[in-house]
Amino acid sequence: MKTKWRIFFGAIVVVLLIYAISKINFPEIYQIARGIKPKFFLFAFVSCSLSIIIFSLRGMISLRKVVPHHDFWFFLETTLAGFFVNSITPGLTASGEPIRAYFLGEKYSIPKTKVFGALLADRILHGAVSLFFVIASLLFVLTYIPVSAELKTIFQAVLFFIFLFLAIILFLNAKKTKFNFKVLLKKTGILKKIKNNKKMLYIGQTFGNFITHFKKTITDKKTLFWGMLFSFVYWILNYLSSYFLFLSLDVKVSFFLVIIVVSLGSLLREFSPSPGGAGLVEGLMIFLYAVLGVNLQAAIIVSVLSRLILYFHSLVLGGISIFHLEKSLG
Repeated sequence: MKTKWRIFFGAIVVVLLIYAISKINFPEIYQIARGIKPKFFLFAFVSCSLSIIIFSLRGMISLRKVVPHHDFWFFLETTLAGFFVNSITPGLTASGEPIRAYFLGEKYSIPKTKVFGALLADRILHGAVSLFFVIASLLFVLTYIPVSAELKTIFQAVLFFIFLFLAIILFLNAKKTKFNFKVLLKKTGILKKIKNNKKMLYIGQTFGNFITHFKKTITDKKTLFWGMLFSFVYWILNYLSSYFLFLSLDVKVSFFLVIIVVSLGSLLREFSPSPGGAGLVEGLMIFLYAVLGVNLQAAIIVSVLSRLILYFHSLVLGGISIFHLEKSLG
């Protein structure tokens, strides 16, 4: 079923790309690209680099009670390794957390389930900030920016499903078991199956480590405050990266417009059937920039360049990081 859906979405992406390419004025893009100001392009590159460093520092804060030592460069390496995995896998951007947990557990001789529990809690806090920017972007578009009725309907539908999802989460939270998963497993009959299966029993035993440190991390006030603050800084640096690319082309755009497009592009990345959202995210960003009044050729250059800068950090630096981590840890 997953394969069929990926083929379906992949076919849609190919059709949209062919249509977009047919509308592109390549000579004009070439002329615009030749005028890129190196200073602002460097600012865009540095902003992306700083955002990954901030992301790594946030992880160090969240894991301060799990990992006894704070080796900045090692944490940064594991962060880049996680970005690499996120870029080569489709769907949610939490794919890199297990590999980060693996390397951190190996380095410091800590149960990997403990590290993974803290990392996943940290990722959820980061996701909350990301969702804030997405909701704020949608509300801003629907309230202040004149768009076509069709596009407004799409944005309203996305906003509706987001609020529906949050309502379901709140409802489930109201009936929570206070992290007592044993009760939940008993009710579903899974606990009996676990006791009769050695592999499942091992998973159940290690699951306790995961839940304990997940709960400790996500309920820690210091982690909550600094984690969300660093997430805000992370996203601002990402928005600045695209904003500087527009400045490098001498194209004046509103910073709020950049926030809207990048936020909605990152949301699509979470549900993309293609690895790292390749093709789909760029296409959506180009479409949104164009709909919101940005020159199409400039929108193409900025959307592609911003993603290429991210791919350089994720695939090149991330790939080197994974290779070095595997070699150093045996």
